[in-house]
Amino acid sequence: MQRMCGSAPMLQRSLATSQMLMPVQQRNFGANEKMLKQRMKSVNNIRKITKAMKMVATSKMKADLTRLLNGKHFGVSSVDMMFTSDKYMKERAPGAPSDPSELIVAITSDKGMCGGINSGIIRDVRNYIAEKGRAKKTIFSVGDKGTVGMQRPLSDLLKVGISEVATPYNYPTVMALSEHIIAAGESNDQITVFYNEYKSAIATIIRRLELMPRQRFLETMKFGKLYDMTLPDANTANLALYELYVTSNLWIAFLNNAASEQSARMTAMENASKNAGEILDKLTLEYNKARQARITMELVEIISGASAL
Repeated sequence: MQRMCGSAPMLQRSLATSQMLMPVQQRNFGANEKMLKQRMKSVNNIRKITKAMKMVATSKMKADLTRLLNGKHFGVSSVDMMFTSDKYMKERAPGAPSDPSELIVAITSDKGMCGGINSGIIRDVRNYIAEKGRAKKTIFSVGDKGTVGMQRPLSDLLKVGISEVATPYNYPTVMALSEHIIAAGESNDQITVFYNEYKSAIATIIRRLELMPRQRFLETMKFGKLYDMTLPDANTANLALYELYVTSNLWIAFLNNAASEQSARMTAMENASKNAGEILDKLTLEYNKARQARITMELVEIISGASAL
């Protein structure tokens, strides 16, 4: 009798140990549903934000397109026509040397989430420098994204970076920027501007705009024969024409880049909204499966308990 009583605790411990080793079905339907519900709420909030950002980008794009349509011909044809129509000046104009020193102006934006608009400019500048060589190259960056993107690979060439330019762009703002670019290009033989040209809501093209520095422009204007200026004198008028020449070209570049940025942001936010919607549909399907499994398990337990009674 004592042996049987002494072996009972050992039997209980062995049963408890065997029960601990046996696999126990975990029923965490509620926790799984709660987790899925939280993810669904987060994804839905992201979709609402991207939809709102798409609407804002669409509105800004329409305004930028209106400014581009009204200002894309301002001052450009007047100066460029002088170089193309005056054959005497065109034939005797001094050209850039074979290995010119060059100021590269990269126009980007301060904000992201606009597709490959900024990365395309940075990549094109890197490829251009790799093709032409790093010697005699200086980078003038407009926009925070361009400055940050070129700060590491091209830190030795990046001399000036301007960010937080007031938008929407206006002509006085671009004129102030052109003064800095003219001053930075005084010691260079050529100024090359990289910007995005707007083609449609889903298509943009990276353009390279070559501008003459001030000294070469003034030397070219000395050979002008077609346009005879008496008032004001040539020394005053040519300097004003050079400022108009640089500012008008930069004005078109900034207008095109602004319209391209907003169109790319609108497309990017639309794609983000679609992706968030697809993720939300998948999470909803998983949530319904988990909820149905929990309800089925509860019904099975209720039926089993009723059968046992």
